[in-house]
Amino acid sequence: MNERLDELPVPLPAELSERVPYRLTIQRTNDGALLRIAAADGSTPLCIEFGPAGPVLRLGTGLGIAVDGELRFDARNVEIRAQESLKLESGSTLELASGADIVIDGTGDLTASAREHRLSARLGDVRVEANDDVRLTGERIRLNC
Repeated sequence: MNERLDELPVPLPAELSERVPYRLTIQRTNDGALLRIAAADGSTPLCIEFGPAGPVLRLGTGLGIAVDGELRFDARNVEIRAQESLKLESGSTLELASGADIVIDGTGDLTASAREHRLSARLGDVRVEANDDVRLTGERIRLNC
């Protein structure tokens, strides 16, 4: 985070300040500004950092988003990083589409499970490579059928 300079409290209207247990401040930094919402206990549930690369939203705890309609992100690039785990879940179809290559890379095992699997190449070969044995297990294994 940037080095902090002066901090300016933003007063709330009297009717709100008695009912809202938060304090809003704007702070100038060397690279821009911080807009901070602080709770009465001193914690910061929300901070927006304005800098040369654009605004960064920092949340002190978690974030929940509930939308009755569609939720859409449009950007040149989207990157999602999780420190521990990442889960994508759909109540219906889950679709991944790309105008170029799709790369899945991990240091552990890759497991895919479904009622049925179809693997097809619209143009070109299907290659299976392994550092060790390649095993096909099935009731019947049909080749060139």
